[in-house]
Amino acid sequence: MNLDSGGPAAPGSARGLRIGLRADASPRIGGGHVMRCLALSEELRRRGAEVFLLGRVTRPAWLRAHLYDQGLVVLPGPDSPDDMVAVAREMALDAVVLDSHTLPPECSAALRAAGIVVAALVDGTARAQEADLYVDQSPGGRGIGSTFPEGARRLGGYRHALIRDAVLAAGRRVERTVVDPSAPAHVLCFFGATDPYGGVPVAVRALLATGAPLRLTAVAAGPEPARVIEALPTGPAQRVRVVEPVAHLPELARTTDLVVTAAGSSVLDLLCIGCAVAVVTVTVSQQPVYDAVLGDALVAGLGSLEELRAAGGAGDDGVARLRRLLTRPAERAGLARRGAEAVDGRGCARVAGTLVGLIEGRRR
Repeated sequence: MNLDSGGPAAPGSARGLRIGLRADASPRIGGGHVMRCLALSEELRRRGAEVFLLGRVTRPAWLRAHLYDQGLVVLPGPDSPDDMVAVAREMALDAVVLDSHTLPPECSAALRAAGIVVAALVDGTARAQEADLYVDQSPGGRGIGSTFPEGARRLGGYRHALIRDAVLAAGRRVERTVVDPSAPAHVLCFFGATDPYGGVPVAVRALLATGAPLRLTAVAAGPEPARVIEALPTGPAQRVRVVEPVAHLPELARTTDLVVTAAGSSVLDLLCIGCAVAVVTVTVSQQPVYDAVLGDALVAGLGSLEELRAAGGAGDDGVARLRRLLTRPAERAGLARRGAEAVDGRGCARVAGTLVGLIEGRRR
């Protein structure tokens, strides 16, 4: 099993390639699958490939607008093996990248049987998908609790984190000299593009329960969570600002002292920027990411969303960890420094180079 990638493809070698990215976004599943496909598409297009997103992007509106602004063509995504092959043949696709936790594994098998290169973006488990290339997005590339086909090409770990151009454009966060350690920390709280499990109000309540001074920006995925957040009582020197989901979160995150978020793919973006991050698991599928980044001492762990929801007092574990982060700038600085060292932002180039090499090898 190969855990590293080869060198980049020669300039112009990807010209003429046509690649489909199969991913969906919705309030139920969030936007993470589409966002990392978008990251990969940016690098593939730089190499001259025509790239198409095959899927359904119902919400949020800003994500649809962002895809439009990027010029990424969005077409309906097939769900059955026969339809998948039919679409791939009709569009003359050289490869299909699958990023879905629900797509039947027969789809990947059918594509490979039709002679089409298949890459699967996975999170610690192959989910029975048959692929020529697996990009394991579980940090550290551990593949916790998973098995991959014998001899499969697999790229894993922080070196292959799929980071969007918008994140890289935000730049690395410059470590600031702390003049007044008692000054309120600036905190950003968001739980993905749609926050399907209602994590932001829970995390905001825990942050306020610390009693520590803070300036908090909370991203509310709708009017109801916004109302809940605005109704929460604040303590002395605690200020809360509620905003709608926006596309410029990387720039916003770079200006903050601490980010509280779910243990999804956006954690890798934040590490790349150099943010101090506290993470919460909202689904079982996020546990490998949580365990890896916590085990590598790159984030502070707050446990599961249900555990944080049950926390009520300053002595509860999650609240106590947050208070420590809010009041200890040196601890935040250490997390930020280690995260930026782990994720260098060149993962898309490594993955795209390997995928293009597989396609061109098939052509020869």
